[in-house]
Amino acid sequence: MKKSKQEIRNRILTFTKKRGPERSVCPSEVTRDLFSDVWKNHLDDVKNVAGELQSEKLIKITQNGQEIRIDEAKGPIRLSILKDDQTH
Repeated sequence: MKKSKQEIRNRILTFTKKRGPERSVCPSEVTRDLFSDVWKNHLDDVKNVAGELQSEKLIKITQNGQEIRIDEAKGPIRLSILKDDQTH
């Protein structure tokens, strides 16, 4: 079941906005919601779109509580909406 980049993007923004800027979302939560039982096959798709959203300064990506770039990530990451996001 293929999802468009826009569907993934919208779901990431929905999840992170719902949590708010002080809390974060695991990319696997978004992936499981979109792809249910085959979510592990699509985790990289969600992480790639998260990287694009980070480049657009819509979300931040953290690891061990520190903000990082997606291409620096080694291991689990978290996604958060930025506080000043008023555009979506």
